[in-house]
Amino acid sequence: MVNNLENKIFLFLGINKFTIVAINSANEFVYKEETLTNNQNNQIELALLDNFLNENIFKIEKKLKEFVKNIFLIIDHQNIFPIRLSIKNKFNNIIINSNSIEKLILEAKSCCNKTLEDLDILHMKIDKFYIDGTYFETLPEKKNCNNLSIEFSYICIPKRVSKTIEDVLRKYQISLDKILSLDYLNSFLDDKNDNLYLMAQKILEGFNQNEVYITNKYSKKLGFFERFFNFFN
Repeated sequence: MVNNLENKIFLFLGINKFTIVAINSANEFVYKEETLTNNQNNQIELALLDNFLNENIFKIEKKLKEFVKNIFLIIDHQNIFPIRLSIKNKFNNIIINSNSIEKLILEAKSCCNKTLEDLDILHMKIDKFYIDGTYFETLPEKKNCNNLSIEFSYICIPKRVSKTIEDVLRKYQISLDKILSLDYLNSFLDDKNDNLYLMAQKILEGFNQNEVYITNKYSKKLGFFERFFNFFN
């Protein structure tokens, strides 16, 4: 077997259902299995998750002829919640660029470091731009500005929740690559984009231009802003 990064494995964890899928580089589903958990205590049952992985990981590896090393997790959990804040700054009729936005993002994150201390940020997104009193959904190009205000949302989950799931995956030598919120993904589904896992793939590729991508917490080589806004790329 080999290690191949072209296939992506998505694991959905809900209160009443677990699903695991493998998607190849052509966005084709090459493996899918799910089980109903009949859960009564409104919590993800780790023993059931362990059994589910035990039944499916080897099958996926046999199907793909490669080891499963990383998993993208989609989670539906009662303890996922948003933290909303806004921050503003005054400029002297400058053209807004990445530097001005980065400074505000850093300032916003610094203001709530204590609040975020025991939380994992699943998604960080910009909800609104206010430029000289005018509302913009996305950052306009070459816009002169005297007053800039940005409204943010952090979608978070307690670290204790993500750690328990990571501990189960570690038994199978699998790393948790990224956690995605089910509610967040559902907010982008429509008649043209109606598949949860393909939408998750698009989100990972930068589908939401107002989402801020934070460097993987295990990386020591990349700076915070080396994978910042996809609308600056």
